[in-house]
Parts: sequence; C-alpha cells; structure tokens
Amino acid sequence: MSIRFLLLLFAAPLIGVALGYLLGGRLRALRGLRIRALWLVWLAAGVQFTQSVAGVRHFVEGTLGVPMIAVVFAIVLTWLGLNLPHWPRAIQLAGAVIVLGAALNWLAISLNGRMPYDPAAAAEAGLPAGAETPKNEPAHDRTRLGLLGDTIAVRSLHAVISPGDILIGAGTCALVVFAMRRRHDAPGEVNHELETPRLDAPDVDNAASHDRRPHDRGQLTVH
Repeated sequence: MSIRFLLLLFAAPLIGVALGYLLGGRLRALRGLRIRALWLVWLAAGVQFTQSVAGVRHFVEGTLGVPMIAVVFAIVLTWLGLNLPHWPRAIQLAGAVIVLGAALNWLAISLNGRMPYDPAAAAEAGLPAGAETPKNEPAHDRTRLGLLGDTIAVRSLHAVISPGDILIGAGTCALVVFAMRRRHDAPGEVNHELETPRLDAPDVDNAASHDRRPHDRGQLTVH
C-alpha cells in the first residue's frame, strides 16, 4: 500500500480529530452527520490494496485500459457526490476541496496513463530517480501537466506527493474539524441549555396561583 494512500487514509483524519478537540469540538458530534454509502469508502480502499496483485492490475489496466488509481478516485468522488448535498455548508466547502484535489490527480493520471513524478523531488526524498512502477513514471519532455504530478518531496517519509494530495489531505482534515464543531445536538441528546429555567425571571403562573389574597376586601362601593 502506497505512502500516499496511508497519508490520505489515516494521517489527515487523525490530524483533523486532534485539531477538532483543540478547537473545542467533540467526536460525538459526528453522530449527527448522516453518512451515506460508507461501503464505497471501503471499496476504494480495497481497490487500492489490490493494485499490488499483478493479475488484477493487469486485467483492469491492461485489458480494460483503465488506471486503477483512477478507479479509486472515481469511487471516492461518487461517495462525496452522494453525501455533500446533505451536509452543512462548511463541510460542503471542505468536501469541495477534496473533490478539487482528486480531480487534479485524476487529470494528471488520465493525461499520462500513470502519475508522473519529478525525478529531482524523488532524489530529494531519498527515492531512486527515474524508476518506473505500475502507478508512477518519471516526468519527461512529453509529460503533460507535469506540475500536477508528484513534485513535492517529503523527506521524513521518503515520499513525493502532488498538489492534489495536499488539497485532499487539507480538505479531509477540515471536514473532520467542521463536523466535530457542529452546533447541532446529536440524535438522542438533550440540549439542557434550552431546558434550564431562568432564575432571574419571575414565575408568573405560580405567583398568580398562590396569590389567594382577597382583593379590595372591606372596601365599599359607592353607587
């Protein structure tokens, strides 16, 4: 499983959870966020994992002519398309950033067949410059939109990532933070702030019911 996929699958959400707590959010707020077709996320993870299986990859990429990483992006975009219209606006904005990042990666892969990477960035990250894999190829003079490829070296992880990866990670992190800071109560929870009586307000009904004093007793009415 690639470093990129691990970063997007685990690192960004975990960072989002940490930031959400620091900003006063709570994980229980996620319960009020309706998530549809979660199985698509697991399907995308499964497709990503099977890229290492030569027979499956050969069938999808060699026979069908479709890059498997493009299939992963298509599944994730489908899942976002099913969920974003039903989420709050701030979360929709974070989702739009994820969609933009995935679209940039998809565009680079579609135009070149594989994700191009900058050999200089690979060397800076401690990777062999010029190596080809089923998913990546070094950029050359015929590479189209090479700036959208893996051009950013992450030395600590010995990896190169793309601008699209950064957008996907940032959008995922923001989505988790916004979801944790939602002001709506989760299903089944009671908003005690709405039920707490105001101590400074007079209890008009009780005052009226307990005030049994006769009114104007002993006064004469003059006709």
